[in-house]
Amino acid sequence: MEALLLRLLTELQAIGRNHEELYDSEVREAMGVAIMEGFVRCISGYQIPADLGMMTENDNKSVRDALVRYINDANLRAAELCLASFHARLAAFQNRYVRVVPSSAKDYEELFGHTPPDWYDLDGNVIWDRVS
Repeated sequence: MEALLLRLLTELQAIGRNHEELYDSEVREAMGVAIMEGFVRCISGYQIPADLGMMTENDNKSVRDALVRYINDANLRAAELCLASFHARLAAFQNRYVRVVPSSAKDYEELFGHTPPDWYDLDGNVIWDRVS
């Protein structure tokens, strides 16, 4: 799982070098939803939107392609490793030890933010009294 996450972070960092909007809240939120729905919750048939908030259609496509590769490959690997639960998949994605370049400290949180696991029940539903 770590190699797949590293590949995703590396691809996104490369995009972000020339497209700073990758780090804007709108784009980060859209990418986070894609990871949450496509990998962590593993919703069958989930489709990442074409518009992720990047400046151009081509830039949106580059980000979307990186997310699709990660989600597809991570779902296959998770099945091989029997990572089926919401919390196991979330932990696999939110791995603080996977960094693009150790000195730059680029990890999942810089691109996607952090999702507190204890805000969710075993099925991945928000426990509303925790986030109120």
